[in-house]
Amino acid sequence: MKNISLFIMAILVFAGCSKLEVNKENILGTWVDDYSAYPYYAPEGGETYTFNADGTVDVHYYDVFAGDHDVQRTFTVWSLGTPTGIENDVLSFDPLMSDLSGEDFKIVKLTKNEMEWQRLGTTFQNGTVGSDFKHFRRK
Repeated sequence: MKNISLFIMAILVFAGCSKLEVNKENILGTWVDDYSAYPYYAPEGGETYTFNADGTVDVHYYDVFAGDHDVQRTFTVWSLGTPTGIENDVLSFDPLMSDLSGEDFKIVKLTKNEMEWQRLGTTFQNGTVGSDFKHFRRK
């Protein structure tokens, strides 16, 4: 009986951490950057993203030197052709800007309460957290 209880608990824990399908609906809501799992990274500010159903995202930036500022952008989640092939689960900000100033990130992790992005064309390593790699918790 004890083994069955442990097995059921293990399934429940695993289900709570399971990956979600990457799509627009699963990222809607507010996400706050959280680098507590990366002790070598000490940000001088923070970012909060609120993804809205209409395809806009409200971004709040806080910087200890520059202060607060807010920006509204557009976003989409899609597959994107790159010089190295097709990238799936891409989060693009301002993808239709005529000056091509948008940003593209690969969603490398998405659970009910956690999301991680990696800027396309970069690889995660110590020291790249922040501009190339972002980690968020759902608010």
